[in-house]
Amino acid sequence: PSGKGGGAAAASADVVEKQNEEILGSLQSKIAAMKNITVQINEEVNEQNRALEQMQSGMGATDNLLTASVAKMATVFGTHGNTSVVKISGAAVAMFLIVFFIIRMGARG
Repeated sequence: PSGKGGGAAAASADVVEKQNEEILGSLQSKIAAMKNITVQINEEVNEQNRALEQMQSGMGATDNLLTASVAKMATVFGTHGNTSVVKISGAAVAMFLIVFFIIRMGARG
């Protein structure tokens, strides 16, 4: 009777060992999949950061251009009073917004 019990225990241990190996293989494939997803997320984040940096530099250049333009307008029209500067600045802003919205609507269409 003790010989049969030992054989059953060994068979049970083999079954458990096989189940452990299957679970281990499943875990390894899930870890590999998670690693691939993490790498893809990292690449996407880096790409988004590059796009944001390009947008930021473009906005900075636009800001510098507008600041320089307003300074030049203030110099040119400084002798004619503040109302001329305000009118021209308002017209420039209005034109910018009109062009911006036309371009934006064209991009959506």
